[in-house]
Amino acid sequence: MSNAGRLAEALDGRPGPLVVDLTEVEYLDSAGLSVLFAHAERLVLVVPPLLEPVLTVSGLAGLATVRRAGDRDAPQG
Repeated sequence: MSNAGRLAEALDGRPGPLVVDLTEVEYLDSAGLSVLFAHAERLVLVVPPLLEPVLTVSGLAGLATVRRAGDRDAPQG
């Protein structure tokens, strides 16, 4: 079941830039992507290798700062 509603509430309730740690996320559906897109300009996404292709193909990697898990100094995309 999607947690997109809870994610949207959490992001809507926090001003300014945010780091979103997705390292434990194994599946990101279109609802979750939509929430991230809505806040992309202020997000730094920390992702596992499994999610990198999803963010690239969706175009989110071009809008948000994406960092590989374990490599917090090197932005990707």
